[in-house]
Amino acid sequence: MVGLPGKKSDRSDPPAAITSRLLPVMLDEKRLASLGTLNILDFGRANSGSLEFFNQFSCRLCVLDAADSLLEWSAGLEARMEDPPSNQQMQLELSGLLSSMGAHRYDLVFFWDTLNHLHEHALSAFSGLLRRYLTADCRGHGFMLHKRGTEQMLRHMGMAGDNLIAVQSQSAATLYPHNRKVVNDALGSELRIDQGVLHGDGRLEYLLVSNTPKR
Repeated sequence: MVGLPGKKSDRSDPPAAITSRLLPVMLDEKRLASLGTLNILDFGRANSGSLEFFNQFSCRLCVLDAADSLLEWSAGLEARMEDPPSNQQMQLELSGLLSSMGAHRYDLVFFWDTLNHLHEHALSAFSGLLRRYLTADCRGHGFMLHKRGTEQMLRHMGMAGDNLIAVQSQSAATLYPHNRKVVNDALGSELRIDQGVLHGDGRLEYLLVSNTPKR
């Protein structure tokens, strides 16, 4: 397993746990076995729990902690909305922030809260950039602020089990809530949210799948 280093999280208290009904679908054992060696993209912060979890798979792992960079970029984009940049320009800027994705195509993507680190105007550009890095069988998992009254927290999460997510740390931050329709529209014809589970805290957990024809 090969991992690209992210920031290690400091923690003293045991991380809070979130039970997921969608991770077991994403991590279906028979399906993953049919894919062989997996390419996994984790938009999180490097932590021992996730690394231990992913070690059970034959995989290449890219850990890409881009939360702070994306939030800073999105805040700057907000200030440019009088003359908003084109999708092409935003993809160019985002590709610089996310250059650690390398040249792989990924089978599994753990987005965590990444969509809420992006200004709504940038969702289509992010989706277009991401599609270049996904396999035809790709599945993705993450959360989005589904209700605008939901408390906005920058959360750093990781895997704790086949259906368990550990919230390693969280802090107040200005995020970008999006509803499911807005996200699906931005994903275009090649990606879609296949399943969603609304949690009690107002966040929607989602499973993203590819509509790209298999070759």
